[in-house]
Amino acid sequence: MKNLRYDFDKETDKDFLKEAGKMLQERVIHLELENLQLKLEKTQDEEIKTKLTGELLVLRRRVFDSKQEKKEKLKDLKKEKRKNKANLLHNQNENKKDLEGSNTGEIELSVEEIEHDLSHSQCPHCSNTELNELKGLFEESTEYDVNATYYLLKRHKRKKYKCNHCQKIITAKGPEKLKAGAQFSVQMAVQIACDKFQYHLPLERQRIKMKNAGLEVSVKTLFSLTGHLYQLLLPLEELNKQDIFTGEYACMDESPLNFFNPQKSRGYAWTVSNHIGAYYQFEPTRSGDVAKEMIRGFQGIVVTDGYGSYGFLGDQEGILHAYCWSHVRRYFFDAMGEDKRAGAVVDLIDRLYEIEHQAASYEDLKYLREKYSQAIYNDIEAWVNENEAHYLDSTLTGKAINYFYNQKDGLVHFLTNEKVPLDNNMAERRQRCPVMGKRNYLAFRSIDGADIGMFFYSIIESCKTNGLEPSAYLQEMALRSIRKEELETPYRYASRLKEEIGRKLIEQLSGGASP
Repeated sequence: MKNLRYDFDKETDKDFLKEAGKMLQERVIHLELENLQLKLEKTQDEEIKTKLTGELLVLRRRVFDSKQEKKEKLKDLKKEKRKNKANLLHNQNENKKDLEGSNTGEIELSVEEIEHDLSHSQCPHCSNTELNELKGLFEESTEYDVNATYYLLKRHKRKKYKCNHCQKIITAKGPEKLKAGAQFSVQMAVQIACDKFQYHLPLERQRIKMKNAGLEVSVKTLFSLTGHLYQLLLPLEELNKQDIFTGEYACMDESPLNFFNPQKSRGYAWTVSNHIGAYYQFEPTRSGDVAKEMIRGFQGIVVTDGYGSYGFLGDQEGILHAYCWSHVRRYFFDAMGEDKRAGAVVDLIDRLYEIEHQAASYEDLKYLREKYSQAIYNDIEAWVNENEAHYLDSTLTGKAINYFYNQKDGLVHFLTNEKVPLDNNMAERRQRCPVMGKRNYLAFRSIDGADIGMFFYSIIESCKTNGLEPSAYLQEMALRSIRKEELETPYRYASRLKEEIGRKLIEQLSGGASP
């Protein structure tokens, strides 16, 4: 092979050597720049690889992990299980507590006794036909059975009367109608609405069930019934929202919902909720303007996740914007799949929750937070400060650390104000209702349909918050609306019912104690 190296030792031309030196210097600089560029590209590739690896770990855990595997991973956290199964103090509703503790919410099953005789009068042992019944002796057993739903066609015959004085014809009053000329009862409209928005049964499936039971009705008619019921109860929407605003805090959240319009776009179910009730609103956008409009008029504590559209809350007069510790925990928990050292923060946050569950009153909570929670928070902050420089921003742990720093100002409010909840999990739990709905009936097909859905979600979730049976409440309020009587929100209705139960209980005790 020919040697391509030039022997500069034999060269005597100074100008040549000078030009060759310049050329070699430029070449070296060029190669150094190329080397630096390759190093930068390698660093970027490593960051992208790390980011994708972390995201893949989270995705695999959420999609492929079985419940048992998740339980095994939770064991790695080495945390004690909390013994107190009660809700956190901020999530407790006194109406629900008292109403569920009374007998008013209990439903007793109908009991039917069936006596079975011998099918023949012959002894199976000796074939003797002389058998004497042993009166009062039975071999007893129990069995649960179901009476399938059936639909009844009622023919209302309103009697007519003639006045002997004025000779005018008078007609007896008929049933209370959902609307003039309606062929379906209020109770049926309530059942259709609850089956769809409480139990997530699409109208098409309801139509099929009705057809199998002998009733032919179209999906359009079923939707119209929910619409008529919605119009009767519409005043409850704003009243329910105002009830929620009387609370000292409110949680906000949003979740995507498919919306079948010509563009097949996606909308969002926004919610504001607390221990008083829940209010939903459907909007085609995730803009912070929606949150600003929904929270207008509220004064107090607002708890959210770290979504940027909620950033305006920090500048709102009369509002204390707090961030959710559950979301911080979620970031560090996901990071454990990449680096188990992140579990130290998860353990500390779990200890914060253990402290919260020990409080029976806000006075207790204030004392516990000052005595224990402050020290735990200091440990969390110390761990984050110590480990910040050890992780790239693209790693899961780096993202968790950055999330903590970005929300830090709103995370510390609970230490100085016992009325601040530790998280906005209440709002996230309230998103289960529309999320379960979209898994079944997939999408709303019109703005009217979305508005109707959000209304019933609001009322049904508020009923459950206050310990009320949604179908019974909706029927009661629908009949009141037909009679032009005053409507009560779930919170007010439950509060009045609780007072009546307490008063009757006192009367019974007083009557029993009297001679």
